Amino acid sequence: MTMTARRVLEPALWFAGLLLVWEVLVRVLEIEPFILAAPSDFLPRIVQEYQRFLLHGAITTKLIIYGFVAGAIPGILLGYGIARSRLLEQSIYPLIVFIQGMPKITLAPLMLVWFGYATFPKVLLTALITFFPILVDSVAGFRSVDRRHYHLSRSMGASWWQTFRMIELPSAAPAIFSGFKITIVVAVTVVIVVEWLNSKNGLGYIVLRAMDNADTSLIFATLVVGSAIGVFLNYAIVVIERLLLPWRRR
Repeated sequence: MTMTARRVLEPALWFAGLLLVWEVLVRVLEIEPFILAAPSDFLPRIVQEYQRFLLHGAITTKLIIYGFVAGAIPGILLGYGIARSRLLEQSIYPLIVFIQGMPKITLAPLMLVWFGYATFPKVLLTALITFFPILVDSVAGFRSVDRRHYHLSRSMGASWWQTFRMIELPSAAPAIFSGFKITIVVAVTVVIVVEWLNSKNGLGYIVLRAMDNADTSLIFATLVVGSAIGVFLNYAIVVIERLLLPWRRR
């Protein structure tokens, strides 16, 4: 068995085992479906309502990507500035940490009042939550650059852009991608929660409608679809990392 096949098969087997234990416990303990749906109840819903999940899942995925990119770009740029400037570190970084401590998910009702059901508030809130982890990893990555590389670039007359592109960014990229892989999963949760609070479409909206109808199996089916989106996006980032950072392949 190849390494790639093993990496796919092993998590799939663990997931199947979890579902099997779940199914047995629900049946043995005779838990009511409206309290905890069995996998045999909610997994078929994904197949039966695949068009609905494709439509709303695509909307949620689009918001995840938009919010992630909107948080990642300023996070990397500001992370570079903080790593290179003591003034920025002392003046802006404490303010960012203070703002990060605010429960930003509670802004969702306010954004409903300010912007209604538009796309912008959902993207903005997702960007605010994904921004900080990427910022922290970017700062750590840019600070990890070997100082001897700077001396070498100066001795060779390299410009700022050449130093950034050939030395700083490649050195910081592993830490930045590590932040990407964590943050993209967080973004999935954030978008679904925001859609649940403030949306007329998306997976969060399906959860809201299912709650109104006490349809527990639909809720669990939606959660499985959301988790699948998170896994897909996480693996997409892993693939991009391997393409852009070939020296880190194992």
